[in-house]
Amino acid sequence: MDTFDGELEQSQAETRAAFENRALMYSAIWDELSDELGEEKAAELMKRAIHRRGLEVGRKYRAAVADQDLEAVGEIFVGGSPADGALFTPGIEESGDEVIVLRMESCPLVDAWVAEGRRPDEIDRLCEIAAAVDEGTFEAAGLDLVFLERIGAGSCRCLLELRVPEER
Repeated sequence: MDTFDGELEQSQAETRAAFENRALMYSAIWDELSDELGEEKAAELMKRAIHRRGLEVGRKYRAAVADQDLEAVGEIFVGGSPADGALFTPGIEESGDEVIVLRMESCPLVDAWVAEGRRPDEIDRLCEIAAAVDEGTFEAAGLDLVFLERIGAGSCRCLLELRVPEER
C-alpha cells in the first residue's frame, strides 16, 4: 500500500469514528432529555436543533434547485458524501425532471447504535431524530423531502425522494 492509500484509509477511519461519536452523542443526549422531559419533548427539541443545522447545510444545493436541475442535486449529494462515499455509500436510485430519489446503502450512525446495543425501536427513533438534518437541508434548498425507506427503521437502505414544490 502506498502512502496515499494509507492516508486515505486513515482519513476514512477517522471520519467513520467521528460519525459514530456523533451517533453516541445523540443517544446520550436522547437518554438525558427523555428521562428529564419525556420522549416526545426530547424528540421535538433534538429534531429542532438538528433541523437548524440542516438549514445551514442546504445552501450548497440552492443554485441547482434554482435551475431546477435535480441531476445536479444528485451529483452534489453523491459527490459531497464524507470519506469519498465510503460511509454512506450514496447513489441515485431514480432521476427525472420532477423527482429524484437519492440512496444511501450504509449508515455509520445506525452501526454505532447497533453496536451500542440499542433496541430496534430506539434505533428507529434516533434515526428519525438524526434525519432532521436532511429535512432541514432540503427544506433550505427549496425541495420537498419524503423518506421512502430508512436503514434505522429496518430497511437495507435509505431512500430520499426529493421534489421541486409545485408552488409555495
